[in-house]
Amino acid sequence: MELPERQRLILKEIVDRFIRQREPVSSRMILEDYGLPVSSATVRNDMNDLEAHGFIEKPYASSGRIPTRLGYRFFVDWLLDLSRLSQQEPLEIVEAYDTPCLDVGETMRRTALLLGSLTDYAAFVVPPAFEEARLVQVTMAQLDARTVLLIIVSDIGVIEHGVVSFEDEVASEEIPKIVGLINKTLAGTPLASLRSMSLFDEGFEGWYEPAVRQAMLILQKVLSQDSRQPLFLEGLTNVVGHLEAVQGDRAMKRFLGLVHAVQDRRRFADAVRATRSGKEGIGVSVSDFPLPNMEDFSVITMSYRPHGGVLGVVAPLWMDYSKALSTVSYVAHRLEAFLTRSCVQPAEEILDVE
Repeated sequence: MELPERQRLILKEIVDRFIRQREPVSSRMILEDYGLPVSSATVRNDMNDLEAHGFIEKPYASSGRIPTRLGYRFFVDWLLDLSRLSQQEPLEIVEAYDTPCLDVGETMRRTALLLGSLTDYAAFVVPPAFEEARLVQVTMAQLDARTVLLIIVSDIGVIEHGVVSFEDEVASEEIPKIVGLINKTLAGTPLASLRSMSLFDEGFEGWYEPAVRQAMLILQKVLSQDSRQPLFLEGLTNVVGHLEAVQGDRAMKRFLGLVHAVQDRRRFADAVRATRSGKEGIGVSVSDFPLPNMEDFSVITMSYRPHGGVLGVVAPLWMDYSKALSTVSYVAHRLEAFLTRSCVQPAEEILDVE
């Protein structure tokens, strides 16, 4: 609903003051802060109207007011209109990605850790859709006659690396030949196609050689594994202190509810993506995140390119929205910048990174 300007000002102050001080806000506090040219009775009447419309409430009969879920939603919508990309702490964020070719999984974990540290809330990163990524190159370093270290590099960085074994022995001089053929022929191919395509029906020169066939089968098997984490979550215990500051004895019950909501990482990631469906930019779920036990929490999300990744934070309704919005936005943009840069490197440099 459209509120009169003075009531909008009063509501913004009540929410902001409660977030900062975690105590009910009285009409006297509003008058002292703003010096409004109206009487205390007028401010009280405005607060009564805000209470009647469901934006604020009294936690007990003789107290000041605190925001309701509707009040927080109003405050968030106002901040979204004003939000601009934060320039705070850029050095720390840039240094967190100081690596020539990103290991995607490790980058997601470090991003969640960084975002949780900067906001002091629970932070999460949903990785990009790997099936949409494209192969840049494959690197193999021979360890013995049947074993190699395999590194798969996509357009967003290193997505798989580990020791794999051939069924039969492979001569050392065959490894560069195998790698060269794979990279020459398959660079730029979507990973989803590599996982499903019939690699030996294409008639490419060299596919018929046994060592190459073994390598391609290994590549398909590695890319078909469903072992990647659907969600990276860090800083969950940060939420405890924020709950205790307002909810006291009820804090642990609320925290356990949050733990239950996030313990199934795939379900939580699916819910995050559902809230982002068809949306651009930053989004905020205020008490309406589509999982049980999330009624007392807000979830801020933002997508990043390429391939539809999402990151964000989870905190109680009285989170510092201004800081969280700007930090989520900034980290998402920085992560996007690193993921979209070229990751083509000489094989020996990638092996050094790993």
